[in-house]
Amino acid sequence: MVAEAGARLPPRHEDITTLAATADGVYACTHAWWGPDRLAVYPLSAGQAAPEQSRERILGVAAVIVPGHGPAFRPRPDTPR
Repeated sequence: MVAEAGARLPPRHEDITTLAATADGVYACTHAWWGPDRLAVYPLSAGQAAPEQSRERILGVAAVIVPGHGPAFRPRPDTPR
């Protein structure tokens, strides 16, 4: 999202995930999780369906999740969705 100087951005958090293929597998740098056991919840979002779908797609390809606000982790079957 781009805003002109002085403009107020909407009060929400948008997610962009960057994928990097390495010898150890695919790393996903994302704000979809805050940590290995904490989902990113967007209380001002229009809904949770889009973030949930995004997390499922990320888990389908990522060997390592690098959240924006916590340590990197390897997804497990009990990783929050």
